[in-house]
Amino acid sequence: MPDPNVNGQVPADVMLDAFHNAYHYFVEAVKVLSHGAEAQCIAMGDYDVAWEIKDDVGAGRYLVGKTFLGAPEEQAIVHLIAALEGVPEHVLHAASGREASLRAMLHPSWAPLRGLAARVLQDLRISVDENRRFLAGSP
Repeated sequence: MPDPNVNGQVPADVMLDAFHNAYHYFVEAVKVLSHGAEAQCIAMGDYDVAWEIKDDVGAGRYLVGKTFLGAPEEQAIVHLIAALEGVPEHVLHAASGREASLRAMLHPSWAPLRGLAARVLQDLRISVDENRRFLAGSP
C-alpha cells in the first residue's frame, strides 16, 4: 500500500496506479491458474508452484472493496479465492523441481479451478482491457 502524504491521505492517482499494478499481477496469476499442470509448472519456474499460485491468486482479495471494480467482477474474484480453499493443505507444501511441482499440480482439486479461472478471466475481460490501456498510458 502506498505511503500517505502529510495529510494522512494517499493521493487518488497513487491509489489508482497501485490498484492497476496489483490488478495486472492478479490477472497474470489467474491466467497461470487457467492453464494445465505442466504449463503452470513452467510459468512458475517449477518452484513451490501450488503455494505460489494459490497465494498470488489469493492476493486478489486486496482488490475487492476499493471501488475500482464493479460488483460482478468483485464477486467473481471472491468466488475464485474461496474455491482455492478446496485445495488440500498437503498439496501446498513446498515442492521444488518439475517432478514434485507437477505431482502437486496434477492433484484433482486443481481441475475445477482451472475452468473457473478461465471463466473469471472472461468475466473480467472489460476491466482487463481497461487495465492494459491504463498501464500502456492510454486513456
